[in-house]
Amino acid sequence: MEETPHLSELERDCLDRYLSVLQDELGDELVAVWLFGSGARGDAWWSGMPIRSDVDVLVVTGSPLAEERREELVNATYPFFLESGRQIGPQFRTERELEADPPTPFLQNVHRDRVLLFSR
Repeated sequence: MEETPHLSELERDCLDRYLSVLQDELGDELVAVWLFGSGARGDAWWSGMPIRSDVDVLVVTGSPLAEERREELVNATYPFFLESGRQIGPQFRTERELEADPPTPFLQNVHRDRVLLFSR
């Protein structure tokens, strides 16, 4: 995992544990995980705000995940939100979707800011 200096120690720990959940649940299907957005850029809302920026992660898989499977993986983030006060917000894309030419605006933003958290 690359450094994530814009996250607190507790947030990094929760993110590490969520990565373990992804690895356990997806196994060889998991290709990569990238932090992107305000957490990667370092411009997340400060901790004194009544609401906090989420921690955006792009979960890259070898093939599409069923909606039920994606929902389970999103639900797995809730204990980490309760612990850290920051919601991990996974987005799911396949390797093939990342190869879109031209890249979608979403993928352009991800590529600009991304921090590699996991790669097989």
